[in-house]
Amino acid sequence: MARPTWQTWGPYRPNLYFGVRPQVPETLLTGLMWASGDNQAGMLSTLRDTCEQNDGMRGYGWTIYDTRTGGSQTLHDVELQLDLTTDFIKSEDGGSWAARIVGGPKLESPKVKTSVILHVAVERADSEEGQTLTCGSQEKDKNDVYANCQGDIPALGTFGLQVHGDAKNSLLLGAAVKSIQVPEEMIWQAKAVFADQVKVTTGNQVMVEDAPGVGNMHFVHLVFEGAFEVTFTYRTNDTSVLDGNAVESGIRSLRSSFPRTLDAVFPRAPPFQQETHTRFAQEILSNLLGGLGFFRGDTKVDYSNATEYQEIDVDFWTKAASAMSRAEITTTSPKTLLSYTPSRPFFPRGFLWDEGFHLLPVVEWDLDLAVSVLESWLNLMDDDGWIGREQILGPEARSRVPSEFQVQYPHYANPPTLALLVPIIISKLTGASPYHGHHSTYVSSRDEASAMLGTIYPLLARHYNWFCRTQSGNFTAYPRPSSAAPDMGFRWRGRTPKHTLTSGLDDYPRADPPHPGELHLDALAWVGASASALQQLARYLNDTASAETYASHLGAVKQNLNALHWDPTRKTYCDSTIQDGKYTYICHEGYLSLFPLLLGFMDADHPNLPALLDLISDPEKLWSPHGLRSLSKKDESYGKDEEYWRGAIWVNLNVLAVLRLRDVGLSKKGPKVVRARALTLAAELRERVVRTVYDSWEKTGFFWEQYSDVTGEGSRSRAFTGWTATVILLMGLEFEEEGGEASGSSPGVGLSLFGMAAFSVVLVVVIPGLRRRLLFAVVGVVQYLVAWNAAWKRGRGYEEVTDLDEFHEP
Repeated sequence: MARPTWQTWGPYRPNLYFGVRPQVPETLLTGLMWASGDNQAGMLSTLRDTCEQNDGMRGYGWTIYDTRTGGSQTLHDVELQLDLTTDFIKSEDGGSWAARIVGGPKLESPKVKTSVILHVAVERADSEEGQTLTCGSQEKDKNDVYANCQGDIPALGTFGLQVHGDAKNSLLLGAAVKSIQVPEEMIWQAKAVFADQVKVTTGNQVMVEDAPGVGNMHFVHLVFEGAFEVTFTYRTNDTSVLDGNAVESGIRSLRSSFPRTLDAVFPRAPPFQQETHTRFAQEILSNLLGGLGFFRGDTKVDYSNATEYQEIDVDFWTKAASAMSRAEITTTSPKTLLSYTPSRPFFPRGFLWDEGFHLLPVVEWDLDLAVSVLESWLNLMDDDGWIGREQILGPEARSRVPSEFQVQYPHYANPPTLALLVPIIISKLTGASPYHGHHSTYVSSRDEASAMLGTIYPLLARHYNWFCRTQSGNFTAYPRPSSAAPDMGFRWRGRTPKHTLTSGLDDYPRADPPHPGELHLDALAWVGASASALQQLARYLNDTASAETYASHLGAVKQNLNALHWDPTRKTYCDSTIQDGKYTYICHEGYLSLFPLLLGFMDADHPNLPALLDLISDPEKLWSPHGLRSLSKKDESYGKDEEYWRGAIWVNLNVLAVLRLRDVGLSKKGPKVVRARALTLAAELRERVVRTVYDSWEKTGFFWEQYSDVTGEGSRSRAFTGWTATVILLMGLEFEEEGGEASGSSPGVGLSLFGMAAFSVVLVVVIPGLRRRLLFAVVGVVQYLVAWNAAWKRGRGYEEVTDLDEFHEP
């Protein structure tokens, strides 16, 4: 399906504080810079352009944003004592757009001077197509016009850009328009180019030289005192102009409609129904959507296919590193990618393992947009089925990545999280689950849906076959349990003693040292998730034979999750390795142990589920006041070394845990006591995770990459609204069975609570010698159950359950 016109323009340069471009390669790039306007030195030292991790910002991000319409972003610059708002609106036909920048000085600095610089660049201006752009400055006329630009790019047509201000502005200097010709590799380096232009002005001036004309890069420079407003408009010759009034009315309309749509798509259930929770939900969704980027560029790949990359020797990682050091690196032809980004300041590029999680909320909000992103990722696939796990496209992207991580390797995999989208999409298309998002061509047309699924099906199948082939475990050279299905076991290539970056769990402890005979639990589980998705796709498209094949693969995965990875002694799921010639379990309880549950392979009647529920609910292992720890508190590696996936709370896998526990709890299959326990854990975990993200956002103004299991504070990369945004999927969850009966409650539960309370009195009165630690444990359990029962009686499934961690011996 061709790209719809509403997708053409957007703030698709998320690495900039504000940058607009079309989903068209080698085209027009625009952006905003600002700085102090006091003097040249101050301006150069405070110049803002690209999002930075430590830039003195109190907070920044989209307060409201919809890819189809536009939105509003706020930026709180503490150092410059300035609040900025960038409003972006585009026309219904997608051919015009306008951006309004409003500056509001802090009360203590009402006369602050601010430099505002709008930059525009044309890629490949030297191409045969003759792409051109000419900009001219002019004295502010009666319409407050500061600058005009005219351009012609074949993919866009003839267009005009205009910069104008408000009559109330106090314009101290400008407008100055600087038009220059720069080498192609400098096109994306607007900040550095502008700084160089300022430095060569005579007399240490604040303003850049006014020199308008033809060029492939243009700067419009203005210096204001106090509050200001600048509007930047774009239109093609056959579309209407959007002005400041259109921006105002568009933003006002969006502010009215956005909350209603949000409530329909992501309703919020108690206790998350306050006005502040509405704002929280708006911002976390808006920042996910506003992190969408369109990227184009070459990438560096090692196609040497060195024999060492087969990793068959005992010390394979050292030999692989040696081969990598001498390999010839290929710079590929340019490719394009439409992708959400984990973090605008720290990870402003596409990550395969992240993207499936990004799309979980997006597919609910705008199914067609989610499909566009999914298709874009699949189109990166080579003929063998490989997709690079990290998309570092072009020099701009490479500038943010250390050189040792820039090269991609075709034998390296990543969790195929895109498979998570397939069952959801199919459920929307068939009506098995409701869809309340934007109008979808695919939902409304069976033919369009079949054509789209028919396009992605062979690509997903090719990637699945590549994964199974390249990440396969060796079943001939090493012993395996006799109960295992043959050849259905996998290991991540690219291991070192301290890292398994390809798994996505980076420093999560594995076998040390690595061994070519090891098998990884999560790799097998991801194969199962992919097989399940392909089975559903094949059924939808009436490919019966393939559906049966994928069903057999799925059966083998389920068999081997237990045969290869369940340690009956420790009663937990584990990786395995070979030690002294024997098949041995490597058990580090944490997220890894939960993958059979997280990816949907365990129902309430599964014999191993009670043990996993024990692991989840144990405060000394995974259960924390702020969510599930990534690694057990009892593990020897907890909190050690890099401390990345070694105890901290990650939202994406906590969300999967809540959703799967809830599914188990609300199902009709299996023992009711197990279902009730799963549902209770889901309800409590849901509240803890949402509160953790919410409290940190309220305190810091940011969403974070991970959260402390001790304090709940956000850490690592800030402005991380990638998979952290999946928390919005939890806010509306309810925990009742059909018919209104509170799942988890049972007849006589109130009597049993009173009985336990009476028993605790007996413990206190009759057995005065009982150890105080046991006494407080019993009292804690009783109070927990009393609060839990009261919440269920209120008919809400769960609201306020007292934290067991609060009960301890004084």
